[in-house]
Amino acid sequence: MTNFWTVEVYLQGRGPRAGPWTGVCYKVPMKSFPVILFSLAVFMIPALSWAGLKDIRPCLSEHIHEAMVLNKERKPLYMKLSNGKSKAVSDKLIWMERKLSVAVPFADAWAAPYQAAGIPILCQDFISMSETPKFQAQNPEGTDSLHNYRRPDIAGMKSRLLELYKAKAYMQLAEYADKQIIDLDQKPRYNCMVKHILESVRRMAALTPVHAQKSKAKNKVSSEFLSRTVLRSHIMLLDDSAEIDEVAAPLQAAGLPIVCRDVPYIPWP
Repeated sequence: MTNFWTVEVYLQGRGPRAGPWTGVCYKVPMKSFPVILFSLAVFMIPALSWAGLKDIRPCLSEHIHEAMVLNKERKPLYMKLSNGKSKAVSDKLIWMERKLSVAVPFADAWAAPYQAAGIPILCQDFISMSETPKFQAQNPEGTDSLHNYRRPDIAGMKSRLLELYKAKAYMQLAEYADKQIIDLDQKPRYNCMVKHILESVRRMAALTPVHAQKSKAKNKVSSEFLSRTVLRSHIMLLDDSAEIDEVAAPLQAAGLPIVCRDVPYIPWP
């Protein structure tokens, strides 16, 4: 008797990079399945009551799906340029996106009643993948010494971000993330995934009280818990992001702009 259920999730993005529906299979322990079904009921039922309303979009699911499509498109291009050495980087990116694609539909369902009330939560928090720079085969700055790569202090970074998160000091959290981004910009060809996540954290932290105030004005249950859930999940992505950057660093030193040109810039809101 098998100890796992096989779950298949289908996603489709929107916009210029939207492709056909993509299926991803996951093995789920049988003992966890009731919890998953309960989670689906809790998060999906509120959204179903708003089905068909024009202001509702699964923005986070779209963002992750479009990122996966882009990385799958660029993977063979980078492999050709690097004699296959870039495969590990692309695989790690795509695997991280696949893991996220399981959870993000719940967040989109949670956001639906707020969106229906005119609060652009999640949609305003993320930047479209259509803003990603065009593919480039070579860094115009040429090659660099790998000795210039430095792995950031992710443990210290996460500790401070989570401290501010627990204190609900959202503006201070955004400003701290901004300071880390400025530091990383001193060596712009490295640590691009960590920087991308920090940009996302900065934007979400700044928008959390904005969305919460709007939800209060609309006499809705505060959206703060939803924002905090997504914000914390991004802070926790810093470890995986640093690992991707570390694997990418030798290729980036050799002039391949992988990762750095595969994510859009995320500005302050």
